[in-house]
Amino acid sequence: MRRPAPIALALSTLLLGGCLFGSPSPSPSSSAVASQLVSVQPSTSASPASATPAPTPGADAIPTFTAGTTVKTNASGLRVRKGPGLTQGVLTLLPTGSKLVVELGPVRNDSWGWYLVRDADAAEPTFEEGWVAAGFMPTPYLTPATFELPFNPIVAGFAHEGNGEFGPVPIQDANYAVRWVAVVLPGGGGCAFSADLVPGSGTAVPAIRATLGTAPAPGSLYGDFFTAHPELVGDIFLRVTSDCSWALSIVRSEPVGG
Repeated sequence: MRRPAPIALALSTLLLGGCLFGSPSPSPSSSAVASQLVSVQPSTSASPASATPAPTPGADAIPTFTAGTTVKTNASGLRVRKGPGLTQGVLTLLPTGSKLVVELGPVRNDSWGWYLVRDADAAEPTFEEGWVAAGFMPTPYLTPATFELPFNPIVAGFAHEGNGEFGPVPIQDANYAVRWVAVVLPGGGGCAFSADLVPGSGTAVPAIRATLGTAPAPGSLYGDFFTAHPELVGDIFLRVTSDCSWALSIVRSEPVGG
């Protein structure tokens, strides 16, 4: 259920990936892919004709963080995007050392690993949440950080490529939400994502059914889903059938007793 440990990175991919930028002018936006996913042209850097392009590191080189982890940026000019991919609109650029909380991920798109992160830094620039490329080991764009949060709503988070069963996740009442995203794996033309929530030894409750084209598909289940399924209390397991790269987090909508 855990993803493999990271391996090495070729440094020459930093600018070619369109994930870092040296000045604060974002890429122009064009047509929307989904309600909050806006497509733009990815940034590129011209290479000398004689240069040999460095191969992009594989999935094993993507740094791994679970949802709810506190991290900081390890590169200047890291682009925060509206969706997980190089063609997604740029929200802002982050300096080195910016504090973030991982909310979803990683999912793999455009050969990069992407995390949905929330701004946890009082310094400018400010944003609510957005997607950032994680880079590759041994010089990732995100690194672990330790700082206090007034309330961390992430109860559990999972990310995988393919099928699996995960958990248990303790659910106490209906004050929870499920956030998820599915992405077609590199080279694919589409995929399907199916997720059930299973109460202990009880009957599986169908939760998510999605069929994707080439665009990333995000979604959410809110408290009314848990209200409609009172059997989803106690230790709950997540059962996924998918040929996508996907991530799913279970979020507490308010502090326990709040």
